[in-house]
Amino acid sequence: MKALFVFLAFALVGPHVETPVIVHRLIVQPTSTVNIEGSTNVNRYNCTISRYTGSDTLVIHEGGQNVRPVFVNGEVKLNAASFDCGIALMTSDFHKAINSKIYPSIVIDFISFEKMPAYTPAPEKFRGILKISLAGVTKLFEVNCAIEVDEKEIIHLTGSRNFHFSDFRLTPPTRMLGAVKVKEELRVSFHLRLMLDPNS
Repeated sequence: MKALFVFLAFALVGPHVETPVIVHRLIVQPTSTVNIEGSTNVNRYNCTISRYTGSDTLVIHEGGQNVRPVFVNGEVKLNAASFDCGIALMTSDFHKAINSKIYPSIVIDFISFEKMPAYTPAPEKFRGILKISLAGVTKLFEVNCAIEVDEKEIIHLTGSRNFHFSDFRLTPPTRMLGAVKVKEELRVSFHLRLMLDPNS
């Protein structure tokens, strides 16, 4: 009777077969950019890293036991001192506000995507889970992302989200004895240009 039960259970469930994992390796290109947009009580400003100087490669595992595609390595490390706000005084104030001398790196760490992108010329929108480390504070966020591929087979991964200086325990800079005040809210946008590693 016991042998019959085991046979029936095996017949109903079937043998356990592991789903193969597909590995995607995406090399971050130097033309990748990050932009922070904000406003003061006087005007708006943009602070931009217009050129990525690192050597990071994103590694995604698709399949296996995970519902979402999961990043084995999702870190993109940025040089905080590379932010340029277009006006030297504003750039200097922004660097002080984010403590770029004490914390020289800003890290965007991709954790997972809602689904695996199809890598097509048409923009594909989805949500991603990211960790952002800034000025010694690391927080987890959900970010709206999109991916599309151009005619040169460059993969464009974009995303944006609103933040506040206080999210990272930072104080907005002020000028002229407080007459010019930077508002708390920021919009952070990234545009990563990626290439599939031919050796993966």
